[in-house]
Amino acid sequence: EIAKILGINLGRATVGRFADGEVNCMIHENVRGKDVYVIQPTCPPVNDNLMELLLMVSTLNRASARRITVVIPYYGYARQDRKMQARVPISAADVARLLESMGIDRVIAVDLHCGQIQGFFGPRVPVDNLDGGIVGIDHFGGKDLHNPVIVSPDAGGVYRAKKFKEGLAHKFDWNDVGLAMIIKQRARAGTVDQMDLVGDVKDCD
Repeated sequence: EIAKILGINLGRATVGRFADGEVNCMIHENVRGKDVYVIQPTCPPVNDNLMELLLMVSTLNRASARRITVVIPYYGYARQDRKMQARVPISAADVARLLESMGIDRVIAVDLHCGQIQGFFGPRVPVDNLDGGIVGIDHFGGKDLHNPVIVSPDAGGVYRAKKFKEGLAHKFDWNDVGLAMIIKQRARAGTVDQMDLVGDVKDCD
């Protein structure tokens, strides 16, 4: 779909598996001296998709591509962006190091879990973190909503929720948009024990 919008042909590649489950990829185009864009979210299955991306980048470098930009709509391992306790990895930074070691030249991401991930890449690899809220503003702005409220799923998303609210107010003159937030309580990672809603959403869209 992206290639269609840009009016170019989609490059041909094959990604498969060997009998033991190892990833196998092959580029069916001459990429020597070319600028190449690899679009690969690292969403579940995270490990498989990440390995496919790493090997695809390696293959392109070995095929003498001039410049490689990876487009990652979903950045896997982004939740582990700092040490919350002793003897745990900072996986978001480790993924950045893996991508850099494969020889990428630029990263384009969408709504990174936290902005500091951009700093996990060295100065040789610029990172563009695109705001996906722009698409949502146009989508919801054309709807007839009753007392709309923007709800952030956690404390970390409040900034994005406020930015989304301000975008609606600016573009569509929606000045009565409410804001709410969910506070999650976890006894351990990956499990939510309790959720509390802060804000009024009764009879609202």
